[in-house]
Amino acid sequence: MQRKIIIIALSIILFISISIEAQTELQSSDREVVILSLDDFIQKVLETNYSLAIQRQSLAKTGASKLGAWSSFMPNASTRFSWSRSGEDRYNFDQSGFSVSRDYYSGGFSASQTLFAGGRNYFDLRNSMLSYRSAEESIDDKRAEIILSAKEAFYTAIGARQAEANAYRALERTRDQWALVAQRDTLGMADPTEVSQIKVSLAQTELALLQAINTRKKSEESLLVLLSHPLGDSVELREPPETKIELEPLDYYIALALEKSPLVRAAELSLKQARLSRLSSWGDYLPGVSSSFNYSWGGSEFPGSLSELDDEASWSVGISASWTLVSGTSRISSIKYANYDVREKEIRLAEARQSVEILIRDAYRRSTEAFARIGLAEARLADAKLNFLLFDEKYKLGNCTLLELLQAELTLREAEDEKISAEFDYQTAVAELIRWTGADENSE
Repeated sequence: MQRKIIIIALSIILFISISIEAQTELQSSDREVVILSLDDFIQKVLETNYSLAIQRQSLAKTGASKLGAWSSFMPNASTRFSWSRSGEDRYNFDQSGFSVSRDYYSGGFSASQTLFAGGRNYFDLRNSMLSYRSAEESIDDKRAEIILSAKEAFYTAIGARQAEANAYRALERTRDQWALVAQRDTLGMADPTEVSQIKVSLAQTELALLQAINTRKKSEESLLVLLSHPLGDSVELREPPETKIELEPLDYYIALALEKSPLVRAAELSLKQARLSRLSSWGDYLPGVSSSFNYSWGGSEFPGSLSELDDEASWSVGISASWTLVSGTSRISSIKYANYDVREKEIRLAEARQSVEILIRDAYRRSTEAFARIGLAEARLADAKLNFLLFDEKYKLGNCTLLELLQAELTLREAEDEKISAEFDYQTAVAELIRWTGADENSE
């Protein structure tokens, strides 16, 4: 009876295991595997980013406003036609004589053209063009910001994968040490503290691996969020080739940033707009001149020919001028406001230049420091590997304690982590340097 119960229980457990495994395989097959290189990832992020899409729509609206600014240079023209019928006879007298009719037809055409408006129409057009260029700079700045965020997320995921691989190797080394201690303990050669020390070390290594796995999953989920993909999808990263650029002198990057940075260019365009507005405000003191043409026709009968249309028509052509002599303090106020606005934009431009220069200096220094750290980290890693192999061999021969071996193992882990950290800091610092110079290789 007991044997039957055991067999039934084992059968149930086996069935459940098979079902869970099949369900897991089915779920895994439904998941999309996203294979990404850095360039592909940046391109896809730019295509799916909502903020950038909003900026593009804003640019399109600004383009529509720029098109409307041309209307002040074009004539206004309109035409009209009407027909009416009254319940009683109408008596009309025109060039063709006296007539009686209940119908009345009329039509006309009018046109006007602004000849001079104190230059305001020209300044408005120039301002609309500058607004469009400013919107383009906003898009470039947003793209550079998104590219930097994408690079940081990608490099974080690469570093997390490397850290996970290091954690697996550390666990394998610790398990080898555990097997060696267990063997020595069986032979009565191990110190009692060695067993407890290796247990603690093994638990720490397993925890470090779990943390590395969770960090890697979290970094990959961040990539999927940027791509607007389901978080259950798998990510396969293609690591970019290791490239360490030879940095130019700091002054080169500062000059490049002051020339091409979207932040500086937007401030320069804003200053140009303020100066145009100041010039436009002086236009209120200048006269306005416009021309007009009017043609009208009216009669009790619809014209049968062009001659009849001409006989009963009237037209006029004229030029008018207007000049505001006194308008209170409004014109003085607008000029003062424009002067203050120009001064404010000049200060903002100086502030933008200073801010960009500070950012460039900071990114440049971090790039040079991180580059030096990479060389140091590689040397330390090589030394730590050699040191670990030495103590590992010594422990096998009984020439050192387990604590010394574990210390060598810890030093090796720290060296591996430091190399990953130095490479990440270098890559992100260079990415920031490129971002603030306005010369990103992925820009349109």
